[in-house]
Amino acid sequence: MKKNTKRKVSILLVLVIATLFSLELVMGLNKTLATHNFSAQEKKIYVLCVREAGESWVDKNEMRSSVVGYLKALGLKCEVIESVDEWEALIKEAPEGVIIINCHGEVIPIPTSYGDDYESFYNDLAELIKNKGWIFVQMVGFGFCMVGNTKTVGESYGVEEEAIFRALGLEGLVDPWYTGTAELSGTLGKNVSKAIGVSIPETVAVDTAIAIAVDQLPEHVKVLWYWYKVPESEETWQGYPYLGVVALKIGKGILVWGGLVEMAGAGYGKMAALVTAYILNPKLAAMKVKLPLLTRKYIFIYSLVAVGAIFAAFGLALLFKRSVPPEGT
Repeated sequence: MKKNTKRKVSILLVLVIATLFSLELVMGLNKTLATHNFSAQEKKIYVLCVREAGESWVDKNEMRSSVVGYLKALGLKCEVIESVDEWEALIKEAPEGVIIINCHGEVIPIPTSYGDDYESFYNDLAELIKNKGWIFVQMVGFGFCMVGNTKTVGESYGVEEEAIFRALGLEGLVDPWYTGTAELSGTLGKNVSKAIGVSIPETVAVDTAIAIAVDQLPEHVKVLWYWYKVPESEETWQGYPYLGVVALKIGKGILVWGGLVEMAGAGYGKMAALVTAYILNPKLAAMKVKLPLLTRKYIFIYSLVAVGAIFAAFGLALLFKRSVPPEGT
């Protein structure tokens, strides 16, 4: 083979490799963008962390920082509710289909106008879930067993545990009284975490894993999915397993009951953000490739490398063109 021909073949080979590499990068970035596609975020996310209410099983500010950080890394917009007045205004406005992430653990901030009438408050909140499609993410402990507002009842005020289940039409149909350890069940939680590029524990401590009489539920209630389950050999309630991080479809809305304890606020925040991401984009569960969080840093790096590879390919193409001798020489 002539020297000039070898040179042309070598340049052509490099050109092909560079082009394929650039295409792979661009396709990989597109795949990542598609996986974390929240550009058409239909539901507004509110992070509930008010000054006037206390917390239980969690540092509310640590959980808030974690939730907001993960949501932003995923390209999701959220708004922090920082006062009971803002919380009350949202409840009165009653917008359709919002997501509420409670950072107070077992404490639920109660608007001032309710005084200590938590039953009326829970009834109204249940109506917002059932009829307005609210999604309430309650990740920590026995949610709704306390309310809080320093203007009325104090930072935390114990209430009847069954009140929230009565308001939701679930009284006598659930049992939230398991304390122990739950195990990752099935592939849903694992697949979602892999798609986003973070890890979740194989086992979690639960203070109030919840058992649900699924065959006795009213028509407006349905178990959508769950991530953790207590081994049935360990304990059940009337033959029903205890579940953690379980989503209950209630009317138009959803209640996510975590029941988790003994985590740092950052851990609760990560779990809440993952659940929220999955609710907004169920396609995450079908992803089999681990992808990094789509932060600005990753987007910038991917874009630079892809553009650089494309320019290199064009440069080599020009070099190859110039290296070909004119006809007749």
